[in-house]
Amino acid sequence: MSESLFVDSEALEWRPSPYSGVDWKKLRYDKVTGRSAVLLRFQPGASYGTHRHPHGEEYFVLEGSIQDGARSYDAGTYVSHAHGSIHKPTSKVGCRLLVWMDEPIEDLEGC
Repeated sequence: MSESLFVDSEALEWRPSPYSGVDWKKLRYDKVTGRSAVLLRFQPGASYGTHRHPHGEEYFVLEGSIQDGARSYDAGTYVSHAHGSIHKPTSKVGCRLLVWMDEPIEDLEGC
């Protein structure tokens, strides 16, 4: 049986992503399965490149607002994308997200 995992996210440093204005903190990553949980921080006006989620993605908007496709999601919104979904999220005002994935993304912009 696995042991519980406890992470003090405030003690972790923000890491730059390949996309300007988007940073992340790794909360959990399983090298065997590829499952992960991360915090993402978008600065106002930042976008993450177009990418695919082979096994879907779930996220919860903690602060701010994110535009994902034709929709905008504010703090308190939970979003679940289906297997194989493709998107390019952006944030006009900035935001923080808690993201869960069962497998790493496939970057479609070559970064």
